Amino acid sequence: MSGERDTAVRRARPFELHAAVGCPQPAELAFSLAWELGEFDVDRTERTLWTLAANLTSMSGAKAHLRALGRLVSAGTLQARQGGGPECLLIDRVLERGAGHPLVVAILLCELARRAGVPAGIVGNERGHFVAHQRLTEALVLDPMSGALVDAGDLGVLRWHCGHQIAAELLDAIEQRYERSGDLTNALRVARMRCALPFEETSVAEAGLRRLTARLN
Repeated sequence: MSGERDTAVRRARPFELHAAVGCPQPAELAFSLAWELGEFDVDRTERTLWTLAANLTSMSGAKAHLRALGRLVSAGTLQARQGGGPECLLIDRVLERGAGHPLVVAILLCELARRAGVPAGIVGNERGHFVAHQRLTEALVLDPMSGALVDAGDLGVLRWHCGHQIAAELLDAIEQRYERSGDLTNALRVARMRCALPFEETSVAEAGLRRLTARLN
């Protein structure tokens, strides 16, 4: 692999550097997070992503693109599951196992769309996260839980989520799981990454870091 084909995963590390520059794609920060916390097989991840993305290139039309992405979920290639441990929020583990947190499944679907040249992004609210096609004129979004297209009008106000916002939600969720499992060392590592995000509530993230540091001392 070379050129554009090998950059999405390979450039996604370390986390703090990518979090501080512009606003990366959600998958890029998710890859960085996974690389920081485990053994990340770059080549295997790239091969799997490009293999799955290849199935989308023959589709035409915004709705067809979303439906093709949805079939990855409905066919069981990517299964969204609530609960689970920290591994359910690590994008490489989810891709390898074919199952994980709905937000990570949404991130993977958007990354596959990006590789196939499909302009998709993540929208969400308190009811969850959904994959939206940026050129679809109908009010339809893809539910990563079921793989079905649903009427966005029935979901309330949905807002676009940038890479930093998605990363913040991932980090918060994975930190909670590490704390519940008693792995304070990794919880502290995640808290440090959370402080690297360029948000106004940095003081809140720093307070969380101090709390975890105190528990380890």
